[in-house]
Amino acid sequence: MVDNTMIDHTKIAPLLNNQENELIKLHSLLVSELEILKSRELAVLEKASAEKEAILIKVNQLDKEISHYASLDALQQDEIHREQVARIINLLHDCKQQNEVNGQIINNSQIAINRFKNMLQKSISNNTMTYDSKGKTSISNISIGIKA
Repeated sequence: MVDNTMIDHTKIAPLLNNQENELIKLHSLLVSELEILKSRELAVLEKASAEKEAILIKVNQLDKEISHYASLDALQQDEIHREQVARIINLLHDCKQQNEVNGQIINNSQIAINRFKNMLQKSISNNTMTYDSKGKTSISNISIGIKA
């Protein structure tokens, strides 16, 4: 159990600084990710996703380290770290909101892709592509001969 009456400021301060810096990087990356999603640059998106994952791992590690020295409640009440902890909480909230926006764009893109795929499959199932003796393609409509 962590003794919250005595916070070791020499150990907590650099951890909180690192946490804040990592969350600033994460928020910046999430804002960039939105632009990457809009421009549909898959290679850049993959790189950004890897960076995001690395930052999240580091943030989780820092959370664990910080929790060894003080609880969130103790840090929020501590005069020295109160403002920084509030900034960190706000950054985390901003990151979550931006990630939700990005996730919605990804979801909407996936829905559009599925609709397009279904339209293509329907179109293909109604038409048959064949080749003539010279290798040229021709598309014919498959019909069972019933006309409405």
